[in-house]
Amino acid sequence: MTVLPTGRTYGEALLDPTHIYVGFVEDCLNADVDIHYAVNITGHGWRKLMRATQPFTYVIDKLPEQHTVLDFIQEHGPVEVSEMFGNYNMGAGFALYIPGKDAEKVLQLGSEPDYDFHAILAGYIIEDGNKRVMINPVSLEFAAETLAVR
Repeated sequence: MTVLPTGRTYGEALLDPTHIYVGFVEDCLNADVDIHYAVNITGHGWRKLMRATQPFTYVIDKLPEQHTVLDFIQEHGPVEVSEMFGNYNMGAGFALYIPGKDAEKVLQLGSEPDYDFHAILAGYIIEDGNKRVMINPVSLEFAAETLAVR
């Protein structure tokens, strides 16, 4: 039995349920948040941030707290940082693209005790004709072609 630093077993951590963000999105819409796009961060990891059709550069300046089970996978795999962010959510389950004017509302809604998560302002979009994700805290960049099914 493999025990993580939190005292939980590796198997228990792998069986954690996925957050469902429907209520949060509904609360944002009810608060008149202008949601331009929403995407879950699963399967293709952070590359899914560029799943929208527009050719934008998605710049990430702040990362959420990474789950202990992901630390374990990365260390004991061992798995490279690019592979981890390219395939796992690394602590981020969902992304909303909103105008800056709505950021405080979303952050406040995301800190409500009804949710077992909290929102962070992770980054911004540059309209530069490129389609890529730049994750500055880990010096990582994904180009559009990396989103293709492998």
